[in-house]
Amino acid sequence: MALFTWNDSYSVKVELCDAQHKKLFVIINNLADAMRMGRGQDVVTATVGELPQYTRTHFQQEEALLRTANYPQLASHQEQHRRFIADVEALERDSSAGQAANSIKVLNLLRDWLLNHIQKTDKQYSAHLNAAGIR
Repeated sequence: MALFTWNDSYSVKVELCDAQHKKLFVIINNLADAMRMGRGQDVVTATVGELPQYTRTHFQQEEALLRTANYPQLASHQEQHRRFIADVEALERDSSAGQAANSIKVLNLLRDWLLNHIQKTDKQYSAHLNAAGIR
């Protein structure tokens, strides 16, 4: 059973961003499902390994769209991205150093990002990008 199910309330009305956000749903739900089955520690290492590439790719592409549309809040949006990448990189460093990631901590980080950044901050750029012809 999915912890989060995609629906239009999550859409930022930009196809590329929505597709990438849907991938985050898969990552979150895979971890949550594994935790429910008592296999959270098995899956959290793979999750932590997947996050750096996912976040860098998504943020670079999203920020490129924001630059193209001359989004006035780009700098503050990028700062939020930098902070999240720092959190992800800290998890990755700990994992590389042999420290097992805490599946609850990772799930909460991702859940908070989904609810607070995507649902709030990302939604703010929808109309601006759409007005610039980016859908």
